[in-house]
Amino acid sequence: MLCRRVSLFLASLLGLALAACSTSKVASLQDEGYIPPRPRPAGFSEGEEGSAARKEWMESMHRAAPGFDWRAQEEQNIREAMARRENALRTRAALPGTWNEVGSRNLAGSTFVAVPSSNGAELYVGTALGGVFRGPADGSNWQAIGDGVYGGAHHLLVLANPGGGTDIVLRAAGATVWRSVDNGLSWQNPAGLFGVSAIRRMVQLKDAQQTILAVMRVSGVWQLMRSTDQGANFTNVRTMVGEADVFANRLAVGPVYLFEQDRLYVSNDAGLTFQALGNPVGVTPTDVRLGGHEVSNGTTFSLAAKSGNVWQLWRTTDGGLSWTHPTDMPEMWSAFCTSAADANLLVYGGVELLVSRDGGATFTIQNYWWEHPTDRYHKLHADIMGVSVVDAPSLPSGERWYINTHGGTYESVDQLGTTDWLSYSGMGVSQYYSTHTSRRHPEYLQAGSQDQGYQTSVLGVPGNGGPWADFIEEITGDYGHLSSADGSHDLVYSDYPGFVLVTAHAPNPTLYFPSFPTNFQGQWLPFLVADPELAPVFYLCGKTIWRYERVGFSGTWNYAPLHPTPFGRAVTALEFSPLDPNFAICITETGYIWTSHTRGTSWNFSSSGGPVAHYFYGTSIVASSKDVNTVWIAGSGYSNPSVMQTTDGGVTWVDRSAGLPPTLVYDICEAPDGSGKMYAASENGAWEYDPATQSWSSILGGEAPITTYWSVEAVPSQNLIRFGTYGRGIWDYAPGTPGFFPYGELRGGPNVLQLSASAQPLLGSSVTLIVEGAQPGATGFLSVSMAPAETILFGGTVLVDVAQEVFQATLIANSSGVATTQIQIPNNPVLLGAERYLQAAMHDSSQTYGWAMSQGLRAVVGQ
Repeated sequence: MLCRRVSLFLASLLGLALAACSTSKVASLQDEGYIPPRPRPAGFSEGEEGSAARKEWMESMHRAAPGFDWRAQEEQNIREAMARRENALRTRAALPGTWNEVGSRNLAGSTFVAVPSSNGAELYVGTALGGVFRGPADGSNWQAIGDGVYGGAHHLLVLANPGGGTDIVLRAAGATVWRSVDNGLSWQNPAGLFGVSAIRRMVQLKDAQQTILAVMRVSGVWQLMRSTDQGANFTNVRTMVGEADVFANRLAVGPVYLFEQDRLYVSNDAGLTFQALGNPVGVTPTDVRLGGHEVSNGTTFSLAAKSGNVWQLWRTTDGGLSWTHPTDMPEMWSAFCTSAADANLLVYGGVELLVSRDGGATFTIQNYWWEHPTDRYHKLHADIMGVSVVDAPSLPSGERWYINTHGGTYESVDQLGTTDWLSYSGMGVSQYYSTHTSRRHPEYLQAGSQDQGYQTSVLGVPGNGGPWADFIEEITGDYGHLSSADGSHDLVYSDYPGFVLVTAHAPNPTLYFPSFPTNFQGQWLPFLVADPELAPVFYLCGKTIWRYERVGFSGTWNYAPLHPTPFGRAVTALEFSPLDPNFAICITETGYIWTSHTRGTSWNFSSSGGPVAHYFYGTSIVASSKDVNTVWIAGSGYSNPSVMQTTDGGVTWVDRSAGLPPTLVYDICEAPDGSGKMYAASENGAWEYDPATQSWSSILGGEAPITTYWSVEAVPSQNLIRFGTYGRGIWDYAPGTPGFFPYGELRGGPNVLQLSASAQPLLGSSVTLIVEGAQPGATGFLSVSMAPAETILFGGTVLVDVAQEVFQATLIANSSGVATTQIQIPNNPVLLGAERYLQAAMHDSSQTYGWAMSQGLRAVVGQ
């Protein structure tokens, strides 16, 4: 038989080929020398993530009907997610799949506060949206203890447990306080906190009761809340007039100081009552931060008072009798801190940390943001989110400083003479907008983050119990919408607010920077997508969709409008069908859906208007890989469905949000197993759609963190669903489902055929295998093996181990170059979970050695 003779011929040649080839080992990033990231192009400054445009962009995505409070809705969603998690842990309910935290391990994200444990041996760190981390004080082994509660910890207190054992932890972000007495296994809201809308400060006194004082806005006014039972209960002890802040001695038991409206007050009874000190400061601020200097014994205070849009520094050295205004602090965001041991040392933070050693007369920059990439371990990352001073009797100065940035937490033991990075490993709190895994080399992963730059990684063997993958920050900044034409990393497109970033080849990419069109009208981080067939072409979406095309092999891309008439509002998602690239669909920020059958050069309005267009912001579109007329759309679902589906090419739309709470769905993707399942990344978690029940269910279980899941992509070769979270790094969900999973894709040479299957390989079922791309009338064969291989032969890659071949089928291509064959899966339970590896080969006169081959298919048998 011809096929058998060819197989034997291949097998005989394989012995020679194997002797001549060697398997290269991909070195892990930690084994390589550190390469500092490139700065972004000139003219694009650091710290833009704090701009009004970014906040408006994020707010606009949560589009809802007038009067609908989406934040209150998400609070309810969070509590429901917590209840599901607690139930999963209590019942030990197993998910169908499993979770694995990928990373980044070595590039920490945003942190706000650091507090030593009650015995000083450990350190707790509060993050932007990644909860609380705990580890040795030297930063050597971080553990997440806050994954059961959504959000971060912008305020953090750690109290000794009167009964001994685990510290009591209080964390707060936004307007919510959570308390844990069991190392983060469970969290409860303290009693007595009703109607809180903002929290400015939480301090712990050094008295035996560990009294807590907190400045909170309640019903529109600032109140001083007090707890004497380690944060279990709070009571209001003072309703204040105007802006207010509190300061407590950080070294020993002592008076408590309060700034209220325009003057200083003191309490000698742990915050129960206060007496006015001195005279008014001379300004009535709209925001305020109070700092004392314990070394002065209550005479010297530094005050950051916001007047209009400018922070002013005010100082008193006589207990408030008189005040001076040394300078303004225009670069200040909100971080402000004073030394306990030096009455002239104070700092404030913006993009950089500014330090004064002469009582505010002059300030110097601790280090510029662009110095950090060249010396990560000793130079502060950009964007100072919080600074604190704690008691440290063992140090010459008696104090230890913690500086929290958008790149993690730093420590100074010499009053800011030097700084050391504490979150250099294991603090997986990066904020990702997008990930992109190479189809050709699935170990290559690229990711766009918020303020941790554009990152690349060569993944190794997955670890357990925390982030395991190290990343390289190729360039600083904020990047999203990663896309490539064929799924490889030959050319990957993404954008930054103001320019497009193109990375060419991996794992050490060349970077190019096409600019936005002149007077571009679009979102802060506009949607971008690669052309589905032409690698040098991509599309940037604003009110006009702009088509970019590379000039030869240069670093230049020319651009022009794709269509003659602009849309009324910015396009927020665009998709081309993988089955017919001429069929495209897009959606605007106001929810209006448009379809095109001319590859985007002309557009038709979808007559149904989609999911209640007036209150819908579209974030993601997925065109089916099985049916050209089936398309999914996702977005804001507070006043309308968050997920919709069409099966008639966009003429009509059906609600597909059953099971989802009213929420914002950021991204969706198809399952790679052929089951018809979908996966969603949302404001409050990760979700799976079951086509059998036509409903969604949460897949967080008791393993994955409750946080914002911003992006999701399938990794077909490994049957993984890869989520990028906005605060807890990258996580993989392995569904453990049966299917045919492509591997060895995009190898080039004679590996030009496409091998696919009509259905999942289930016990007792018949499956049609389809080979596309052959020459009309060509003959060939399908090989089924027990094991994969990677052997160079005939200028291509043989992806099955022919020595372990168990089955072979003859293939004959029709006039369209398509060959099919059927295989029967035996109804034998022994085969459940078994894996087989398939590859097709066809005679092809256009190939140098006369053969064309397909990619591999890994079959996992199910029932």
